[in-house]
Amino acid sequence: MKKETEFGTSYEKILHKFGSQPTEERDLFLTKAFPADFQWATSTESFKVEGAWAVEGKGETIWDRFGHEGKAFNNQTADTASDSYRKVEIDVYLLRGLGVKTYQFSISWARVFPSGHRDSQSHEGALYYDNLINALVKSGIQPVVTLYHWDLPQALQDNGGWTNPSIVEAFKDYADFCFSRFGDRVKNWNTFSSPWVVSHAGYGTGEHAPGVKDYVTASYQVTHNILKSHAEAWHVYNDNYRKTQGGKVGIALNSDWAQPTDANNPEDVAAAERYLQFMLGWFAHPIFIDGDYPAVLKTQIEKKRNESEEKEQLRTKLHTT
Repeated sequence: MKKETEFGTSYEKILHKFGSQPTEERDLFLTKAFPADFQWATSTESFKVEGAWAVEGKGETIWDRFGHEGKAFNNQTADTASDSYRKVEIDVYLLRGLGVKTYQFSISWARVFPSGHRDSQSHEGALYYDNLINALVKSGIQPVVTLYHWDLPQALQDNGGWTNPSIVEAFKDYADFCFSRFGDRVKNWNTFSSPWVVSHAGYGTGEHAPGVKDYVTASYQVTHNILKSHAEAWHVYNDNYRKTQGGKVGIALNSDWAQPTDANNPEDVAAAERYLQFMLGWFAHPIFIDGDYPAVLKTQIEKKRNESEEKEQLRTKLHTT
């Protein structure tokens, strides 16, 4: 009992010291209203809710493979998940009951193109999304569609996945199909959701599917090809569909925030800036600034490449002496 009291007292002191002194940013967040046209939405991702992982011709994804190989937490899979593939009407009924006006979901690339390419198009897969979109629109719920939320067709990963430049053309073709098929009803698109996670966790640390651990080269190749894919998809829509469909195409970037420990210390300020550039700037700078990567990122990439080359040279030398 004494320990709980001491903890409570300590916690209250910390809260009093730090929690009662909001920063300027917090003040703005607490007092400024959201714009009148701000859209509050609920969101799901295909792999997390659809289930039916091998039904009606759907192709295997990298997350299917990752789970079936026992690499996910507690050997879990999403083979059934929420079974949304079979419960379109129920899901939309629940959304109506919640008063939802905007619903964001992602399309499974492998469900419409099992091999990742148009020549493998699945009629049943495309029809599922037709039915979902139609049910949403009929219920007065605006669909916001993400083309890619991490579940790459395994067939493409077998050929290098996002490290292979050929994936750019494959994604462009996939995006073109989706715009053509669903764009008469979908007016808001995201090409990618949280692409930093794909590069960092999927191809850098290997914590996510496909489990590649190569921060020196693979993660940077992945980001480069994702950015090129985003650009190609945007131009496809802008050139071929925007005038007739009147929609918008964006990208959903993710980022943590970094604050300098001491705002008066130039080293702390520089460290916080580097963190933001490596997470948000990695994607936002090429898209929204000048088409190039942040200078600090390019410097670090060159440094890592040099270190990798030095290690390879040493390894070669050890095997020749």
